[in-house]
Amino acid sequence: MSALKIISEILNQAYEENRLDLASVAKMIISNNSNKSQFSLVNIRKGERIIVGSIIDGDTKIFGNITFPGGTNNIPKSTKKVLHLSINAGTTNPGAAPSLTQKLGSMGSYVAIDKINESHDILSNFQLEMFNYDCGVTIFNASFGKTCFTNDIEKLGLSHLSAYGSVVTKGTMQIFNQLNISLPVIGSSNGDPSLSSSTNFPMYVRMISSLWYSQSIVCLKAIGWTKASILYENSSWGVAVYSSIIKAAGNLNLEIINPENLRLIPPGLNRTGLRSYKPQIEGVVNSQTRLLIMLIQCPACNYVAEYFYDLGLRKGDIIIFWTTPDIITYFPANDEAFHKRYEIANSAFTFTFENLVGSLGQNVRSRILAKYNTEPNAFSCQYFDSVYTVSNALDYMINRGQDYTDPAKLMAAIRNVQFGGCTRKVSINKGSNDRIFDVFYMEVIKINEDGNSTTYKTGKFKPFSTHLWTVLTPLIYADGTTVKPSDLRNENGTCPFPSKNVRTFDKGRAILFAVCFTVALITAAITFIIWKKWWNINVEELKEKQEISPPDFIVGATIVVEFFQLAAMGPDFSVISPFLFTASNFLSLDLGNIIEMKNGIFWIVVDGVLTGILVWIILCVVVLFRLDEKWKNFEIFRFLAWTADYLMPILGNLCFIPFISICLDIFLCDQSIGDNFTDSFLTKDCYVFCWKGSHLIYAILSCLALLSYEPLAVFCRPLWQELQPMLHVKAIPLFLMVKTVIQTALIVLNKTVKRSSDLGHGIIFIFVMTVYISFTLKVKPYNYARFSLWQALSLIGVAWLAILSVIQIEISDHYYSTIAIIFLPSGWLFIAA
Repeated sequence: MSALKIISEILNQAYEENRLDLASVAKMIISNNSNKSQFSLVNIRKGERIIVGSIIDGDTKIFGNITFPGGTNNIPKSTKKVLHLSINAGTTNPGAAPSLTQKLGSMGSYVAIDKINESHDILSNFQLEMFNYDCGVTIFNASFGKTCFTNDIEKLGLSHLSAYGSVVTKGTMQIFNQLNISLPVIGSSNGDPSLSSSTNFPMYVRMISSLWYSQSIVCLKAIGWTKASILYENSSWGVAVYSSIIKAAGNLNLEIINPENLRLIPPGLNRTGLRSYKPQIEGVVNSQTRLLIMLIQCPACNYVAEYFYDLGLRKGDIIIFWTTPDIITYFPANDEAFHKRYEIANSAFTFTFENLVGSLGQNVRSRILAKYNTEPNAFSCQYFDSVYTVSNALDYMINRGQDYTDPAKLMAAIRNVQFGGCTRKVSINKGSNDRIFDVFYMEVIKINEDGNSTTYKTGKFKPFSTHLWTVLTPLIYADGTTVKPSDLRNENGTCPFPSKNVRTFDKGRAILFAVCFTVALITAAITFIIWKKWWNINVEELKEKQEISPPDFIVGATIVVEFFQLAAMGPDFSVISPFLFTASNFLSLDLGNIIEMKNGIFWIVVDGVLTGILVWIILCVVVLFRLDEKWKNFEIFRFLAWTADYLMPILGNLCFIPFISICLDIFLCDQSIGDNFTDSFLTKDCYVFCWKGSHLIYAILSCLALLSYEPLAVFCRPLWQELQPMLHVKAIPLFLMVKTVIQTALIVLNKTVKRSSDLGHGIIFIFVMTVYISFTLKVKPYNYARFSLWQALSLIGVAWLAILSVIQIEISDHYYSTIAIIFLPSGWLFIAA
């Protein structure tokens, strides 16, 4: 009582003297009669006490970030406690990699947030919020990712839903380790088999199973496939999945046909970048396999499909098996190349899991339709269940008073979660990061012309059941039937597309005619000018006997070889004389008539011809400018001059018809599988499409070769004779000039008219040969009568063969063929006599 009385007296006295209110007086007394106070502000995070501020003598200072319940740094405005999650569901890939414009399956995660906040089934006293990062989708760049997450590091929340791509997910966890961030990461769509390891990735689980890939091979075998090709991307996901599938294919005897060294493609390529990997795409086309297992993430997977179209494949020619079931979200109808993907991807297969199950699944579908005005995709349920996995774990811990901010304890709760989700029962396999799945489905993709895509389930696969495969709906292939097509497109064919798709391409034929007749006109004009200016001379007749020399042998051999070459330029006589037909085409380098020009054989011949023309040009320069005499000290020029003595008559005379013919073969693009120039293909190699890529380069080189080779050949044919002191038998220059024009004309007729009408070509060929024979008989082409006679007889022999061949074309009778075989040598004997 005495203490209270004293305090009362002090308060009254202070009040009378200072006229202060009671509270102020009390504060004054305490201030004047007590020591200063000091307190610390402690923020408990994940089980740790972290000092974030202080209060000294009533002065409050905050020097650290305060994390409020739910993982937020903002003062909660709701009456409910806010629990924060995060998701990497943006659209941006780093650098020049293509960005993704679709929402992937993340629609399901936001619908899950809405449902939890509205229904109060779990976390009834809490509000869920989720921050969306845009730190890469399918392509990982360490610098880009680290900067992206660091900018908003405080918004990661209690748990993070990882990106769509496995590569980005693994990279994100590396970034978290570098930044000493520990929190549970949930994968909704990551398929990399290496992510199954809970030892290597202890803070990670996922809503799918790595069995997804290997078991898909079982399904392919179940529906009858025995051969396939495979392409995979050079990422950790692609390499791991490829290894898994190759192992499964080996165990199940699914033969992978395309070359092993042509299966790998870098990740994240755009349309232009993919063109650098043409050999890989052609490897699939050339393998003739219909089934392609595609281990390439989108949108690059789309560009691969487009490339198959550009190489001539059409609906049903190739059936793509995508292990990425959300492929149907990558087909915008307004894209310039949509029609290509529409053609190739229709009726493609995909292997997926059960989703939109039961009333919950239909509720999720309705919510996605209402919120986004679009159908859920293949991963929407996985994203939905990812949110519910974390939420169920949080609900469990909160109800038991556990510290849900402790990452390790939350991760342990997540691994023990079991609930009925959008994809049926959700639980994590013990000792693994994988979701337990007991049902898979084979689906077929159907794409409409408006770009909308649907799938239908054709079969159900239960890997842990005694009855593995159940047919749900008959599988309808691209041809509209349920009959499985052959494993190889053309069991006996030579081209990568069905012959039914081939049509005559009039524009390509017009280009062919224009090029050929331009070459003929230029040759005639140049030949006349060269003859008139330099070679309007005669040669002295050989009157005395001379010992035959090597150059004389070359002239004689030219007459014999040119007999076969001219015969090859005429109408088809393979029925009358197969041996003569083969020899003629061989000496003309027209090998397409005697062997299959595939596996690059034609291009070996073309490269050889272009090389021969280059050598010819070099030899002509040495001879015309007498470099061997100007630079005598250089052994190389003396060697080239010596070589020219023997090679010039071969390259400029014997090889004239083959060289011109092969160069013009590059323009044989008058057949097509579409309406565009680039849909036409080369007759000599139907794996090569015209007017793009390598063909365009060869077309330019062929034009340059023709423009340089022909004038030099015309000028140097008579020049070689004048430079050979040992040559006795010489042709008059006028004959050599006319022969050049006639040979060019016959080559042009063979490349143009013959492709339209065998009979018309045969008749014109006989007419030209008649003119040629008449000219030869009149001018006596050589200074030695016997050679002139042999020349005339060889031309008459070619004409006789052409006459019999034209009759064969018109009659087309087996008995006539027998008679013609007898008439051919009989006629030659008569001519020789």
